[in-house]
Amino acid sequence: MDYLSKNVAANLKRIRKSKCMSLDQVAEQTGVSKSMLAQIERGTANPSLGVLGKITSGLRIEFQELIQPPREDCRLVTPRTELLHSERPDI
Repeated sequence: MDYLSKNVAANLKRIRKSKCMSLDQVAEQTGVSKSMLAQIERGTANPSLGVLGKITSGLRIEFQELIQPPREDCRLVTPRTELLHSERPDI
């Protein structure tokens, strides 16, 4: 799988999940079959520009969002002991 296919696969799945949409919902909204969407997310399909256009239009996203390197989501992780101490009232 080339880097563009990897980017599209990861980004499509991330965008779909961030919108809390199922593959069925994305298929209905974009006009791209559920099977094709699943193959794209797995990286086993090489979608045409027309298919990518349907996806971007249907999801109302920019083309760049699909092809750019996937974002690394960052989360602040606080050790539980710090949380317990910060929740205690000062004595």
